[in-house]
Amino acid sequence: MIFTTHDPKLKAALAEVCRQMPLYASETSLQVTVHWQESDAPLCWQRTGDTVTLACASVHDALMLLGRAMTQRDKTTEKLIPRVAELAAMLDVSRNSVYTLPMLKRFLCQLAFLGYTACYLYMEDTYELPGYPYFGYRRGRYSVAEQKELDDFACSLGIELIPCIQTLAHLRTAIRWQYMQPMRDTVDNLMVGEPGTLALVEAMIAHFSKTFRSRRIHLGMDEAVGLGTGRYRLYKGWRDHREILLEHLNTVCGLCDKYGLQPMIWDDMLFRDHTPLMEYYGDSAPVTEEEKAQYPANLRFVYWDYYHDTQEDYEKQLRRRGCLDVTFAGGVWKWGGWAPCLSKSFQDAIAATEACCRMGVQEILVTLWGDDGDETPLATVLPGLALYGLLRFGSAVPAQTDPYCRLLGGAPVSVYESMEQLDRIPDRPDANLEALIPHKLLLYGDMASELFLPAITQDVPRLAAHYQELAAQYEKTANTVGDEHLQQILKMYQALAAVLALRCRAADRLHKAWQKRDCHGLRAACELLEQLAREAETLHTATVAVWSRECKGQGLEVLDLRLGGVSGRCRALCQRLALYMAGKLDTLTELDEPYLPYSGLLAEDGRTPAREAYGEIVTANTLCHQFSI
Repeated sequence: MIFTTHDPKLKAALAEVCRQMPLYASETSLQVTVHWQESDAPLCWQRTGDTVTLACASVHDALMLLGRAMTQRDKTTEKLIPRVAELAAMLDVSRNSVYTLPMLKRFLCQLAFLGYTACYLYMEDTYELPGYPYFGYRRGRYSVAEQKELDDFACSLGIELIPCIQTLAHLRTAIRWQYMQPMRDTVDNLMVGEPGTLALVEAMIAHFSKTFRSRRIHLGMDEAVGLGTGRYRLYKGWRDHREILLEHLNTVCGLCDKYGLQPMIWDDMLFRDHTPLMEYYGDSAPVTEEEKAQYPANLRFVYWDYYHDTQEDYEKQLRRRGCLDVTFAGGVWKWGGWAPCLSKSFQDAIAATEACCRMGVQEILVTLWGDDGDETPLATVLPGLALYGLLRFGSAVPAQTDPYCRLLGGAPVSVYESMEQLDRIPDRPDANLEALIPHKLLLYGDMASELFLPAITQDVPRLAAHYQELAAQYEKTANTVGDEHLQQILKMYQALAAVLALRCRAADRLHKAWQKRDCHGLRAACELLEQLAREAETLHTATVAVWSRECKGQGLEVLDLRLGGVSGRCRALCQRLALYMAGKLDTLTELDEPYLPYSGLLAEDGRTPAREAYGEIVTANTLCHQFSI
């Protein structure tokens, strides 16, 4: 794609776009003219043939308008007034996947075309912090030079890059090192009031005041539910966690003032106090001016909610914020499993954005969390991001993201939506509005000490057929998409679906044969297990290819261990079956134990397993032992 323009700012931005991001457009060149105007004037684009004229106040708005001109092919002109002043995405680079700079640059280009104004980088300890060599050690942390390069690149697109860090909780991987022990309250939380803690937090704030252009900083402080219950209590005695939080909050916000930064925090710890069980989404009265006065005057609050599904629910929670200055954080569900849950993401995006517009919220943050190993590729979330971009300017439905998926991703939105079929199984074929992850439960769940399969389906052959058909569909689709990276992702999903199909067949054969002590059937089950081990290795190879395209090498070892465990467990089970059939073992106790109905987290039907993390999926036994303080 060739863009021609005489404006130096736009010319530089478009040059970066062409270097970093493929565009799958029907045209090969466009002549672009831009008229800069006041920021409160309506945004406008007009197209005549291969000439596009833009009227806007910033580079990111120019790129957004260009994206509209290239995707709204039924129009020749459009005037736009944003309903929300700022739209940001948040990248999680703390759950093992630390994205490479080329991947981040492509992502930032996509954000600009979709109408985003900012990008938050969620970094718990994945950034180099001068003076603290073990902070982020072996985690793939971004060097100071990389941080500055990313900020420079974002600035060239008119995107504000904002550090989103942790200054209280969620610091388990940092706290593990010896030098951090005097600063430790619990395995996750820092010790408030400790001189070393204050020095560390000041170093963080001072660092980002020099590294990023943005004068905004997100301080985190969410989910610090064990605050004051660990070493703090042992050394300083019992103290109400709210008092501890407010002390730390005032201290840290004072440091932000010192370094000229505007702080914000996730607001859950302030609202959990209003409920007996520290629940976040309660029914408390709106925050009053008197209550607001106890918080630092320079502080902004971020209300996060990825769970409710109606506009009324979001409005109710926004009303609880009362007079607080609030940013809303929704999300595109890429966390927990291997595939994005777009149906829930779409539903929540529409409900939440309409609520924000009605309640006067002027900044929406779209989070892309990577909980439990970040197994979902970043490139799969494009439709969810596109929908938020459209909703910024008016009502929209998921189908309207299709032109953006084709332009920026090289495939129709239906290809991205098909990834959810890994979880829309025959027993639950409708939209996955509970974000269930049966594919992950089956992939990692042990076939001998079975926890999940009978709770997921009573018709195992039907489920196996579903995944076999899905593997064929992904293989066919991979050969039709235009983007090489998306092809790799679809081939990975093809391998995953093939593993799941074989896993169902092997488990079905194994347990039926064991009930009858049928050695012929057990030998057939062993053959399936050996085949499954090989298919798991194929999946592993495909996964490494996708990961290597998106992420640094650190963190991949976790997926290596998980997938290596799948193939290794198959072969170990075959070995034990061989010992039994040779008369060297009287029985296999793991197969003898009767199955009980699943009794972990359940879906709304009270029967189907809900979302679980790897450690709860792979075994009912102890995976590792950790102290709580």
